[in-house]
Amino acid sequence: MIKLNPSRCVRYFSKFSECDRCESICPTEAVAVQSGAVSFYQDRCVECGGCVGVCPTEAIELSGFDPLEFIFSFLKEEKETISCKDNFLCLAGLNVEYLVALRVAKRVVLDVGHCAECDIAHRCLPQIESNVAEANYILEAMEQEGVEVAKLSLSQEEMPKRRDFFNIFTLKGAARIKGEFEEEIKSLEDPTIALDAAAAQAIRNKEIPNKRKFLFTILKKMDRPEAYRYLENEHLSFTSDKEIDDSCDNCSICYRICPTEALSSDQKQSKIYFDPLLCVRCHLCHDVCEKDSIKLSKYFDTKEFFEPKQKILAQFKVIRCEDCGAWFSYFGGERLCPRCAAEEDAARELWGLK
Repeated sequence: MIKLNPSRCVRYFSKFSECDRCESICPTEAVAVQSGAVSFYQDRCVECGGCVGVCPTEAIELSGFDPLEFIFSFLKEEKETISCKDNFLCLAGLNVEYLVALRVAKRVVLDVGHCAECDIAHRCLPQIESNVAEANYILEAMEQEGVEVAKLSLSQEEMPKRRDFFNIFTLKGAARIKGEFEEEIKSLEDPTIALDAAAAQAIRNKEIPNKRKFLFTILKKMDRPEAYRYLENEHLSFTSDKEIDDSCDNCSICYRICPTEALSSDQKQSKIYFDPLLCVRCHLCHDVCEKDSIKLSKYFDTKEFFEPKQKILAQFKVIRCEDCGAWFSYFGGERLCPRCAAEEDAARELWGLK
């Protein structure tokens, strides 16, 4: 069963979010995104895991499947091949971060031998190829060997579906199945995920996805390359470097809404900071910026993978408002914050002085 944590989904952070990666990759139209909401049609879902792989904030999961748990298990094994018919779901569920981290740790071969006869390959295979190309682009810059792709067509005879792994002969197993069944029936009746009060409150909690934490851990253990290189931002899907131009008025929306705190500010809101290695490239800051002040830099420095550093994207002169005493970005003119200035304009209009 496919599940969504709305407190992590950028569609629920803002109605201006344009993220539709889960819908775009779904080969059976089981996912539909709307303004401020996502719907899942469980009866159409084939549990390929493609949507799990492309979600930048790890808001989507499949019942009984944990990508990180698989990664740790795979690293302990001598096996080097990952196959959809042997030990994994569709390979589209392995995002770029996991591929990079896995290949740094050990040799990795992706078995695409089943794709030619697969009903969902029209959506998933291009994503697999894109992920491998991007991972190898990054690995080459790190002076590492790349992820290998082979048509091996590995299979495991009579491999049970994940739902069949539950032990129905125990009370605990029966209760778990009953709970999952009831949850699935409810989701069939109403496919739209609602944002309740608890989820709305949880949006304020900035979280770094597990895939990024795992990449952190692996990169700390590997040797530094002899020289750091630049990667072109347009070829990266999971992180970025940014710039802010002079049109920015420090409205604060971008760093208030950033789900991982890659964008942040100081106490007086006089600076906008950016940490490239915390950016998950959800594009939300670009979507909400009315002035289109946030731009992608042309290059990403691989030094950020090994020596991450928070940078200052913009600085502002801040003063206290003469009326309310609040700090605000001052660009000249009256020494009133935008709220007090708006209230004064409204009052002047009401009194016929404007």
